[in-house]
Amino acid sequence: MLQINTFQYNPADVDCNRCAKYGGKEQGCTAKTCPWLAKGVAGYEEAIRETFPHDAHLDARLRIVVRHFTGSLFLDPSHEQRMEYMKAAQGHRPKRNTPAYYAAMYLLTADEDLCRRTKGCFCKHGIEFDKADLRNVAPHGFTLFSAARDIYTDSSGTMVSDLANTEVVDTLAFSLIVNALLVARYGCAVLKITDREGKA
Repeated sequence: MLQINTFQYNPADVDCNRCAKYGGKEQGCTAKTCPWLAKGVAGYEEAIRETFPHDAHLDARLRIVVRHFTGSLFLDPSHEQRMEYMKAAQGHRPKRNTPAYYAAMYLLTADEDLCRRTKGCFCKHGIEFDKADLRNVAPHGFTLFSAARDIYTDSSGTMVSDLANTEVVDTLAFSLIVNALLVARYGCAVLKITDREGKA
């Protein structure tokens, strides 16, 4: 006889301190992808808290991002449509389609103008940022482009300390970069988060 599992997780069940992949305060989460994100249990706030180290300046900006979470990591429906179109157009290549690849794609499709300027960067081997047309690009678009390149190449251009500086990264760009860093850590499963806090 077929049995349907109706067990409901609560926040205590998915507390990072109880997870086998949690390495304590020094190491934090050691998992490449959070199993609770895939189950739709962990919330936006938990994902952020586990991704970013404690920093007094950064914490203030992160609290604003969490408070203004709309139920989607995408800027708007058009952003999601552009990313889904790009994913479909590029197809799936296991060695290329890493979380960092999708994080960069998330940022490069956030803005229609930036998406148009960078669509030629995507190729069968990855993302070739030198193919972007950045002539007269808006500062916001350049910030997203730079962050996408840094996340994809794992360089130190956009460090956590830079994110805390409001003069370097505006609030909207900050929010998008934070979301992209979640994608880089947890993969596309994080894009399915719709709740600010974990489900009770």
